[in-house]
Amino acid sequence: MTTELEILAEERPLMTKSQLKEKRKQGFIPAISYGADKKNIPVFVKYKNILDITKKVTLTGTILNLKISDKTYPVIIKEIQKDFVTNIPTHIDFQIISMKEKIEVKIPIKLIGEEEAVKLTGGMVDFPMREVRIKCLPKDIPQHIEINVANLKIGEGIYVKDLNQEKYTILEDQNAIVVHVIAKKIEEVTSSTAETTVAGPQEPEVIAKGKKPEESVSEQGTQKSEDKSSSEKSSTKQSK
Repeated sequence: MTTELEILAEERPLMTKSQLKEKRKQGFIPAISYGADKKNIPVFVKYKNILDITKKVTLTGTILNLKISDKTYPVIIKEIQKDFVTNIPTHIDFQIISMKEKIEVKIPIKLIGEEEAVKLTGGMVDFPMREVRIKCLPKDIPQHIEINVANLKIGEGIYVKDLNQEKYTILEDQNAIVVHVIAKKIEEVTSSTAETTVAGPQEPEVIAKGKKPEESVSEQGTQKSEDKSSSEKSSTKQSK
């Protein structure tokens, strides 16, 4: 069941950047409302008003009453732009809706039974799809889609096609995985791996080109003997 909450808005005239900045300092957020064959209406809403609502419901998919002057429009929040540093909304898009026409909205997914699944399997709950796009009548928009994962085993998962779609149509790929249980990765470090990590990779042995050391020593000895013999012969000739 959706919760209808009221947001008070005032029409926003054309303003300079400095005027807009001053208005933000006063606690107002620039916004715009559009849709349902209504003209675009630039407005200001109070940040405190939005903050109070977020403490009660999830803004995504919730039907709100946007009151501008003496008129009230049923709306959903189509987009919220936020400051990168403060995370405070800097602009909001309100889509005016018809209660008799189907609309597309994003709905969060809520898991239950995570602790049980982890305890029974020793695995991990992987949750790649945390929201889904749905299409339905405004009165059928749920606050969230609840999934019980307590009975899942390692390797098992829940796909989009497994979700209840009686009152709405989920617009995501029906074969896309929403949540599954996977095994924990256990890293086994062997002693050789540890040594490589500490000491660094072993340098390859460098083998000098040419003859072996033993051969070099033998050749040097032979060469010395030849030199000595030549020297003795030369001395003998001189003596004669």
